Order: sequence, then structure tokens, then C-alpha cells
Amino acid sequence: MIQQKDKVKYGTTTIPYHIIKTRRIKTSELIVDAGTITVRTPYNKDKTEIRRLVLDKASWILRKQREHREIKPELKKPSFREDTTLPYFGKNYPMTINKSQATNNLEIVDGKFEVDIKSAKLSRNVLKKLYEDWLIEKAQGIFEDKVKKCSKRVGVRIKRISIKNLKNRWGSLTKKGVVNLNLNLVKAPEDVIDYVVLHELCHLKIKEHSHHYWDLLYKYMPNYQDKIEWLKVNGDNLLSY
Repeated sequence: MIQQKDKVKYGTTTIPYHIIKTRRIKTSELIVDAGTITVRTPYNKDKTEIRRLVLDKASWILRKQREHREIKPELKKPSFREDTTLPYFGKNYPMTINKSQATNNLEIVDGKFEVDIKSAKLSRNVLKKLYEDWLIEKAQGIFEDKVKKCSKRVGVRIKRISIKNLKNRWGSLTKKGVVNLNLNLVKAPEDVIDYVVLHELCHLKIKEHSHHYWDLLYKYMPNYQDKIEWLKVNGDNLLSY
């Protein structure tokens, strides 16, 4: 695979872009996010043809970049008050509260969170703890299933999964083959969780973030950049509060 940089002039606007030439594809494709434009092409495409492609699509590229910049988070940050919603698996679930119950409990029933609390007054800390404990219980099964399926696809084996309430990263891989996953990922859509799991598992084959690594990830998830963009937009609202 070959990586290059180039740019074209469209009116008064300069459009810089990355070129990735690979044997894995037969037709050119454009990948656009808020800050990066990538053109993936077969080996036989020369710079003149690529520039023509970018110029032909220039109006669409600039429009897509504006759309990306204007994207608002899909998930809401919980207030843990009575009018709050709680994020899970990419959705904001409304919540109903039943006070003065025998025990504290939280579960999803008919598309909403049902919360039982012993006190007649809602405590933010109690609700937050109930929610986090529930997420931990759900995350274990979800992450184990994702890692098992993705490991089979990539053709790798891991030692174990470690779930952590991380503040500054979504996942990591230790030298001993332990996959660390952020508990808060269970609030994200399923395909975003898939991306993070695949991201870490691909590091079992290629350690560094080289173009070989991104080419490998592309093989299993061609639209992985959409997932990166989703995390950029929604990430702050996923983290613990």
C-alpha cells in the first residue's frame, strides 16, 4: 500500500487530501469527515486522475464537511434527576421512578428504565450507583460476545477481557494480550462497540498505527471512520459524570 498527500484548488478554497493506493480495491472511493479527506484508489490511478476525481466531487466534499461540523450529539448526558434520560446501546431511554419501595433496583421495561428506590426522595448518588452497577452487569456479557465474534473474524486469541471505567480512552491492549474496554462503551451503538473491539484486536497483528494497520482495520470495517467521528461527537456524553 502507498500513502501520499496532495491538494487541489476549487475556486478560492484549497482542498487537501490523503491518497491511499491499495491492491484491495478496484474502484476509487472518497472518505470525508470533518477534518480529513481520504481517497482510496487502485495502484494504477495516477495523480492527475485522482485530482480530477476530487475536483469533480469538490462541492459534495465541502458540503459533507459542513454537515460533519454541524453534527450534534445523539446521546444526552444524564442529570440523574427525575426528568433525566439514561443512555444505553446508542439510545436515550426515559426513566420512571417508584419511591418508597422495599429495595433499590433498576431495569429496562417496555423501552424505559424503571427505578425502584427505598427513599421518598430521589438521591442523585443512589441513582448514579444503580445505573453504573447495571451497566457493569450488562457490559460483561456484551463485551465477551463482541470479542469472541471479532476474534474469530480477525483470527486472533486474547488472554482475557478487563472492563474499566476509563476517562481518556475507549480501549487498549496489554503486552500480555489482555483487552481493556471502557465500561461506558456499553452506552454506544452496537457498531461503535464493534469498531473499538476490532481496533484493539487488530493490534494483536500490527502493534503500531501504521498505514498497514489501518488497511487491516479497513478490511474488517470499511466505514470505521464513521465510528471514529461518532465517538468524537458523542464521547463526552458517554463518560461517567
